[in-house]
Amino acid sequence: MSEKIALVSCSGLSPLGLVVRAASVELALEEENIVAACITEYSAQPNNCSPILDDAKIVTITGCSDDCASVILTVKNIAADSVVKAYDLNPLDAVRLDEDGEKAVKVLKKYILKELENI
Repeated sequence: MSEKIALVSCSGLSPLGLVVRAASVELALEEENIVAACITEYSAQPNNCSPILDDAKIVTITGCSDDCASVILTVKNIAADSVVKAYDLNPLDAVRLDEDGEKAVKVLKKYILKELENI
């Protein structure tokens, strides 16, 4: 996975939205070829959006079944709700990561990295 990847994460107010944002930002800080992109910025000004989207594969990470983030052009979408449910995790706080939220961030980061190997 040497190509640049832009993770566009959910910006919703659900507890899983917080988990998705935390996992995406942490991966961007930890991995040289991953950047975190803002769906709100893209939605507000798609023609002036940050140039990181021009030379990166866009992967959306959705926090719920509404799937808002994947409206933009994307090479892959990862549905976080199915990932955390597989581990029987249920984050309950949309403002601070609770115990399940912290566990969900770790699980989701591993899952995202595994999925990125296949694009």
